[in-house]
Amino acid sequence: MSGLTGSDDVPEGEPLLEVRNLCKYFDNDGGLFGGMTLDSEFPFVERNPSNVRAVEDVSFDIKKGETLGLVGESGCGKSTLARTVLRLLEPTSGSVYFKGEDLATISGEPLRQKRQDMQMIFQDPQSSLDPRMKVGPIVEEPMQAHGMLDDEGREARAKELLEKVGLDPQHYNRYPHAFSGGQRQRVNLARALSVNPDFIVCDEPVSALDVSIQAQVLNTMQELQDEFDLTYLFIAHDLSVIRHISDRVAVMYLGQMVELADKEELFENPQHPYTQALLDAIPVPDPRSDGRTALLTGDVPSPIDPPSGCRFRTRCPVLIQPEAFEMTDAEWSNVVAFQRAVKRRAFETTDLAEIRRRYFDDAAPDGDAETLIDEALGHIAAEEWDDAEQLLTESFADASVCATEEPAYEVAPEYGDGRHYTACHRTRDAAISADDAAKLNAVETPHAGGDARADD
Repeated sequence: MSGLTGSDDVPEGEPLLEVRNLCKYFDNDGGLFGGMTLDSEFPFVERNPSNVRAVEDVSFDIKKGETLGLVGESGCGKSTLARTVLRLLEPTSGSVYFKGEDLATISGEPLRQKRQDMQMIFQDPQSSLDPRMKVGPIVEEPMQAHGMLDDEGREARAKELLEKVGLDPQHYNRYPHAFSGGQRQRVNLARALSVNPDFIVCDEPVSALDVSIQAQVLNTMQELQDEFDLTYLFIAHDLSVIRHISDRVAVMYLGQMVELADKEELFENPQHPYTQALLDAIPVPDPRSDGRTALLTGDVPSPIDPPSGCRFRTRCPVLIQPEAFEMTDAEWSNVVAFQRAVKRRAFETTDLAEIRRRYFDDAAPDGDAETLIDEALGHIAAEEWDDAEQLLTESFADASVCATEEPAYEVAPEYGDGRHYTACHRTRDAAISADDAAKLNAVETPHAGGDARADD
């Protein structure tokens, strides 16, 4: 594996954590008859489980001393990825190299010792603290678990860390309920720092806090990062928070990485439609603003059976037209809107004239596309919804390159000199070669499959 270092002393700017093709699947079978299916000839027969693909084929690096922001909708796999990286969840496949050692291959005492260098701050500052313990022993507990210092030394260090995170050392003997949410999260931060870690996973650490308190906690985290030479994986759904604290940003959708770039590059030059939609959803403090311009429609697909090709394609506002058709952009956009409406059964009427006016009044396709639309309308008139959906999906959505090929490209950045990875076929013409990508002096390969534009 290129770029791995076998020394505990990782130089600044070199990869401290390297994740390669990481997958985490969950067995979806459960209940009394989980794993069984009723058959007419053989009543109860074992069957293959339907896996929930929470994280699939994810690769990235985090360099020593940097903060990698991880963003995406709720349920996209961010927290599962973080827990799998730390081996709090067992990976289904793939590798996680920390200081050159693959965490996926160790267990028992060696893994426990490794965890001294890797800590985690959880989302809810209240439920992550034992209400029966005082904050002093809470901060001391990791040190005691790893055999660090004596009782007097642990107490002194706990008080020192409480002061470092902005609390009064005299609060050592208070219980968590006596603190505000922001103060409890500072206790969590002191606990994470107690064993001198190199790497901290921050799983939405400020999402439960008021906005004014968020800024204070974030600033404290940045100050501590400089003082203790920390490396962060910072998970959030708030892009404003990610922009404030991150050096690079990774975007996840339905268990996969869809874009990764330096912070300024990603915010100023987003390439993936999902990233663009997330950025467009940031509120603008201007009453004259027209609001969102890329509002997403449709539901997130099930991770049990994710879409082929690009996983975002079922909601993508710029799905690529199949080569078999020659429609204008407006005609193709209307066809996609019609196909998705049929899939959702989003019709208040089955009057064909009204449906035509609603979806094709401004731009109606001709030729083969028109014939297929007419056939689908005939199925709708006969209330044969499944037939209409199958016809439209197979003819249009499933025929797109977005459905037939899994995207993985690197594009030349417009801001900075870091690598810019994106999983969108619309960037294929602008994609750079692997040799050119290597010249950008980065080592991460967010996705190893598909079109190998992003290979090491």
